[in-house]
Amino acid sequence: MNFLFFVLFSSLTLYAGVISPKVSVKTSSPVLDFVVRGNDVWAGTANGEALQITVKGKIISKTVLPAIEDSWGEKIKQKIMSIDLSSDAKTLIVAGEDGCLYTIREGKITKTAYSTKTVVKKIAFISDTKVMLALLSNEVVFFDLKSNRIVKTLSGGTSPLSDMALSTDKKIAVIAGEAGVVSVIDTAAMKITRRIQGGNVDNVYKVDIQNNHVLTAGQDRRAILYTLDGKSYVRFEGSFLIYTAALSPSAGVMAAAMDEENLISVFDTHKRKKVATAKGHSATLNRISFINEKRFVSCADENKILFWELP
Repeated sequence: MNFLFFVLFSSLTLYAGVISPKVSVKTSSPVLDFVVRGNDVWAGTANGEALQITVKGKIISKTVLPAIEDSWGEKIKQKIMSIDLSSDAKTLIVAGEDGCLYTIREGKITKTAYSTKTVVKKIAFISDTKVMLALLSNEVVFFDLKSNRIVKTLSGGTSPLSDMALSTDKKIAVIAGEAGVVSVIDTAAMKITRRIQGGNVDNVYKVDIQNNHVLTAGQDRRAILYTLDGKSYVRFEGSFLIYTAALSPSAGVMAAAMDEENLISVFDTHKRKKVATAKGHSATLNRISFINEKRFVSCADENKILFWELP
């Protein structure tokens, strides 16, 4: 009897930590990247759609990138590889599957002079007129939209890059990739100031930076929470490849895809304790991002984007 009570109590305790999405938004194709601004989300899809979605789940705008030709000469929809929004919330910058950059303003698409033969892994505004790109080829490119030209190109190392993230004030960017090393970049000086390492021993799929902390999601089944100075870190072990992870604005909460069940594990980073499991995805996670300390958004290789709220 006591054993049965223990099993029942344990099951209920575990189940109590499971949360379901507050809002599920259906999309025509998987969301590959998105950015959160205020209470809205701007998302880029595999069908080339740039969507503006409210936290209540309403799609209030949609702009579609021009089609591209496949190897057979057929017109096909192109993927949006990465997307970001200017600080005044008036201009979207979009990296297309064709290697080109596009701006979207008031629904009008403008193709910039930039193009690359490699894959743009992440793009971000560092000012109202300048954007920064992390390329699979291991390069970091600074491109000025006003002059429509490349300002500077940095080498991110000898290994391919996977992701990039910017601090809230856009003064610092962090990049990471196959080497398992995080490079810290001064965006004004456009130079790498230091490298952080020791926590990951394999490819870093995603990286985030919040409140002087850097989070990595690794192929080595490790999510590493570094201090920005690189002097210390905390290691969170997953049971599978960790494809994505994110920090809340204070860095007090972490959400990461830690297993092969497509669940999101939520941790209190101060107590180093798991506080919730978010269940709702049925495919590999692509990206997670926090709206505030209690709310976050996620997308996966499926036709929906989910909004969550912690207890």
